[in-house]
Amino acid sequence: MTKTKIILGSKSPRRLDILEDAGFEVEVVKPNVVEQFPYNLNFHKVPEYISKLKIWDVYSYLGNDDDFIICADTVVIFNGKLLGKPRTLEQAFKYLKALNGKSHEVVTGVSMRKKKKQISFSEQAIVHFKELTTEEIIKYIEVGNPMDKAGAYNIEEYFGVEKIEGEYQNVMGLPIKRILQEIKNW
Repeated sequence: MTKTKIILGSKSPRRLDILEDAGFEVEVVKPNVVEQFPYNLNFHKVPEYISKLKIWDVYSYLGNDDDFIICADTVVIFNGKLLGKPRTLEQAFKYLKALNGKSHEVVTGVSMRKKKKQISFSEQAIVHFKELTTEEIIKYIEVGNPMDKAGAYNIEEYFGVEKIEGEYQNVMGLPIKRILQEIKNW
């Protein structure tokens, strides 16, 4: 039996790992989009909107969609605010200090396309953080890589996670259970 091939429109090594771990043959194509959205868009819709921008870009230079194309975007929503990727280490510290000992939402939007059919959806998880000391947060910033992750943390590395309500892989950046169901129903 041959593996299903997926074109992954993402720079995220975590998304690639999730798809390969699920048994897919994956080709990475990095989308070239500015991740901007309308100012009045509900924050829960932002990642799905961005995933659509990415899939349109990837499809435009692939020229065909004989294989599944999958693009995704993940955001952190906390206290009614969108926490994207921090621009500075100081901003990473502020994000993690604000999230410390509290809960937040992680929403991943996914767009999938094959043979001229395209769908988009979002999945949500709630992440609960433990109370860490300032020194522990600084230590994570020094040893982790908070700069390329929404909310300034990597779920596989951050030692401040107490529990997750929802799919772990969704917090990593790709809700594989839903993706597998959509592929099965395609």
